[in-house]
Amino acid sequence: MLIQTVFRPVLAFNHGKAPNRQFGVVCTVPTVAHPANFSSVAAKVRDLTNHINLHSRKINSSCLERKSVMDENQGELSDEDNELCPVECVKEFKTDDELLSILERAKKNGSLVVVDFYRTSCGSCKYIEQGFSKLCKGSGNKDAPVIFLKHNVMDEYDEQSETADRLRIKAVPLFHFYKDGVLLEAFATRDKERILAAIRKYSSADI
Repeated sequence: MLIQTVFRPVLAFNHGKAPNRQFGVVCTVPTVAHPANFSSVAAKVRDLTNHINLHSRKINSSCLERKSVMDENQGELSDEDNELCPVECVKEFKTDDELLSILERAKKNGSLVVVDFYRTSCGSCKYIEQGFSKLCKGSGNKDAPVIFLKHNVMDEYDEQSETADRLRIKAVPLFHFYKDGVLLEAFATRDKERILAAIRKYSSADI
């Protein structure tokens, strides 16, 4: 009687980058210890390998398409960056005394003071930062009709700053609008148009 060993291959799959640095699936087949049914197993492995290669090509094609879109978006972002002010016109203050001094000086000139309260770990804060910078358009002069400020609500010790504590700031990005030393309006937003509308509401600046 001929005794034939029945061999059932177990395939292990590892998703990731193949040695050619392309995304794909690595298939590991255990060593065949018995020659019985080897040709049948090899045929199945070949079919499976062809299927995997086809799937890998589709993945690589999708990755290339996404990279192309990302490159286009990067180009658009670079164009937007060109619209930023050539000089730093959004002044950052660190202490409460600095803010009070600026408000007092602005009161004498009748300037509107806009403050962007942010946190470095805040994604929305980083998003609106560029839009806020575009609004200043050279208004860094202390005698400008609109003075743009920013303040990190967390100090160097990763604790709430003195100003944030005094103003009871709980959410960022938060924008304050001051005139004649008085807080006229405050709201949390990442919408540049809403900030612009408030500036036009409280000043005659051509922005």
